[in-house]
Amino acid sequence: MRKPKTINVTSTVIRHHPQFSRLATIPLEKIAPWNIDQTTVIEGTINGIDLGRRSLKRWDERRCWWIDLPEPLCKKASLDTGDQVALSIRLASEDLPGELQQLLKTNKTAKARWDKLTKAQQRMLREEIIAAKSSATRIKRAEKVLC
Repeated sequence: MRKPKTINVTSTVIRHHPQFSRLATIPLEKIAPWNIDQTTVIEGTINGIDLGRRSLKRWDERRCWWIDLPEPLCKKASLDTGDQVALSIRLASEDLPGELQQLLKTNKTAKARWDKLTKAQQRMLREEIIAAKSSATRIKRAEKVLC
């Protein structure tokens, strides 16, 4: 069965504590066609506003997946706890940024350290590097951890 490119779902914004980010939850069965079983990076929109790259995490006790909605995003999309929201999400590319690809290709130490990381650690480092706005910062972040 092919994974659908985009999943569209309605959710309610929740918040467990005023100091924590708001969340949007998605029932397990809505994400089931993607056949994923661990934290995964997604992209998409919430009420038509770009989410950027976000981690989609499983919440077994509630039988759902969830994404965090940080305060700047909530302000931009005019979201508050209890609001119904329309999510349109898709799996984000797992491609490594060019700077990281180049480092792994040319530096044996970096490659060996990368290979020792778990898939989750590799995902977290990839996302940290992707989040950098400039190539110089992406290189610096990759080298800091791997060299």
